[in-house]
Amino acid sequence: MINQLLLRFKLLKDDKTLIIVMTLMALGLTLVFSSSMSGNYRPEVMLVDSDNTSESREFINELKLSRLLRYTETDEANAIKNIETGMSIGGLVIDQGFSDMMRNGKEINLSILRSKDSIELIQLRSDVQTTAFKFMSKFKTADMTVDIIKGEGFKVVEDELFEETYALSTYYWRYRNPFNLNSQVMDAQKDWAYNPMIHYLIGFTLFFSTFTIVFVGSDILKEKQQKTWQRKLVSPVSNTVIISSLLIVTFIVGMLQVGIIVLIGNYFLDINWGMNIGLMLIVFAAFVYAFTAIGLVVAGLAKTIEQLGAIVPIILVSSAMLGGTMWPLEIIQSKILLTLANLMPHKWAMQIISQTSAYGLNVSNFITSVLVLIAMGTVYLLIGLKLSKRHVY
Repeated sequence: MINQLLLRFKLLKDDKTLIIVMTLMALGLTLVFSSSMSGNYRPEVMLVDSDNTSESREFINELKLSRLLRYTETDEANAIKNIETGMSIGGLVIDQGFSDMMRNGKEINLSILRSKDSIELIQLRSDVQTTAFKFMSKFKTADMTVDIIKGEGFKVVEDELFEETYALSTYYWRYRNPFNLNSQVMDAQKDWAYNPMIHYLIGFTLFFSTFTIVFVGSDILKEKQQKTWQRKLVSPVSNTVIISSLLIVTFIVGMLQVGIIVLIGNYFLDINWGMNIGLMLIVFAAFVYAFTAIGLVVAGLAKTIEQLGAIVPIILVSSAMLGGTMWPLEIIQSKILLTLANLMPHKWAMQIISQTSAYGLNVSNFITSVLVLIAMGTVYLLIGLKLSKRHVY
């Protein structure tokens, strides 16, 4: 076994360029995509005021205080044009009757214009909901204040009192929050916080590592074409040792590539994964195990190196897209695509790491994701071992 492993490691010199390039691409694209989501960049949102009342104007002023999005007022025709041409991520329409809904205490209805789903639209919905909640809170505070003072028998000018109370509420919301929240993190070295770079780093790490794993694991196909595989089978070395050495080396290469990126993210990009690095590596180990087995299956299905080079990109890119490495699965509404995502190892690795980095470690979800990845890898491994017995002439 030792000699077979040493031989496999020596043969890695033929794949060293692939390993280095895939690692650098994962890091490079992470920096490029994450930088576009940080800094002073604020996506533009078209804002259409169909109500055109003092209440809607005040709501618009609240929206324009957003630090996430840049709201630009326009008419509906121009808004649709900008959205269709991709100049804006979407639009928000304040429908007629907005002020009446506010005064009557009814639920506010707002319309969002969009041409496609995106991460920015999730930000838009969240931003509008937060602003609407704050706006309604101030409005109801002023309205209730007027009712209470009138109920006590004081003679007041309702409109003036309402405006004065609303202005005071605005002042306290903006400069002196109406409440303070004290929090303390127990038994933790540092608190966790969501970082937009995390999704890209995890996604590109999983995506590019699969190329390395599959192509390194497909050396079995190269040996079959060169007749080396057949000579090994008739040698005193058992078939189990030959296959095991290939799988072990492939697994180690995949873990080294993933481990390097995780450590760079932790120590140089200041990413807080929300859990111990050891637990992180367990998740990645289960993922690498699954794709090591998938690589064995792909190598067994292909008959030539050229055939392998043609089908691997199709399989890896499509599985990565379905698994949510390119975009969050939360923006996908198709039940078919979401069902297919459950069959992709990427989805289970992305899900547990993303959720943990944002919300903290959930032991039950962690164990479930790892077991699913191991189960997938075991199924593919059994299929790959069966296919590896095929000969290529």
